[in-house]
Amino acid sequence: MIVERTHYYAKPGRAVDVLATRRRASEIRVRLGLARGVILVAAGHEGAGPDVAWEGAFESPEAHTRDLEVRAASEEFAAVRAEMGSLLVRFERHLWSRDEAARPGTGAPGVSPAPDRWPSGADLARRPIVPQVVTFPSASLALTGYLYVPPGAGPFPCLVTNHGSGIQQGTSDLCRPAMAAVLMSWGYASFLPHRRGYGSSPGVAWREEVPHAFGTPEYDAGLARRLDRESDDVVAALDFVASLPELDPRRVGVMGSSFGGTVSLLAAAKTDRFRCAVDFAGAAMNWERTPALRDLMLDAVRRLRVPIYLIQAENDYSTAPTRELAAELGRLGRPHQATIFPAFGLTRDEGHAFAGSGSMIWGAAVRAFLDRWLEPARGP
Repeated sequence: MIVERTHYYAKPGRAVDVLATRRRASEIRVRLGLARGVILVAAGHEGAGPDVAWEGAFESPEAHTRDLEVRAASEEFAAVRAEMGSLLVRFERHLWSRDEAARPGTGAPGVSPAPDRWPSGADLARRPIVPQVVTFPSASLALTGYLYVPPGAGPFPCLVTNHGSGIQQGTSDLCRPAMAAVLMSWGYASFLPHRRGYGSSPGVAWREEVPHAFGTPEYDAGLARRLDRESDDVVAALDFVASLPELDPRRVGVMGSSFGGTVSLLAAAKTDRFRCAVDFAGAAMNWERTPALRDLMLDAVRRLRVPIYLIQAENDYSTAPTRELAAELGRLGRPHQATIFPAFGLTRDEGHAFAGSGSMIWGAAVRAFLDRWLEPARGP
């Protein structure tokens, strides 16, 4: 592994500008298809140190060389580099390689070293995207789940991924391999639980439990109760994955779309053991007609103590959930991101399916969010 670290020594009074410029350079890296890397801000030095630093990890010297070549060929990157130069009194670039004698497993007895940083991208072309089918308990029910583990050595960070309302009992659309493949290519395991009454899991289907006409008070109250109970299944899924030796229980996030986005938010508000949450289009089809469900979700963001990313396409049924939940999080000063991406497809249904079909659009942003909050601890 090669680690590149660049140090930026700002001219007097220009440290804030240096940080802002370094952030723009990292955004350009993402647009160029490169890993964002990590920005470090000075928090105290023994002696005169840099004001800002940037660090990127590469699997090999060849991977680092390719990264340099992409940067050198970009006019946009050259422009931000020139701007940075005008703000600095000094710039340093350092390359590091791993001390093989200190790799995991060679430390002091009884000490568990931090896991290796995962590679920037895993090649899955020759790897079957087929899950392990498991059973896990939630209250009195034995639910079914689908576990995907990426190549390499664990323990891995993991996302509990939550389906929407479309996985009906008896369906052959069981395990959602497309989303799992995206996460695996980033080095993340994923676990898709079938909640009560869906797919391969026992229980009453949601439409049997909420038979009332859409938009009625009875529908609203019943749906809010139902989704709150389903979020208990998501917390039970967290309990299950935290028990698996190939996964790191300290680095588990939760994400989902539509009903899956709603229960991801509700579950994240019930426990601080999820490190972060991603809500794609939660309640987008119901928001304006379900005040009880709105209140349930707004109450959840008030109790939320972990970062959340709210995402929708502009042509979804309603973008009010993202806008209004983000406004409440902002009012409370809670860590969050919110993005309404441009329209995806022609219809509201296509816009609502953005999570499952649009990873080429949202992938870089979501990966950066996950890498920030689920990244393994670094050694000294």
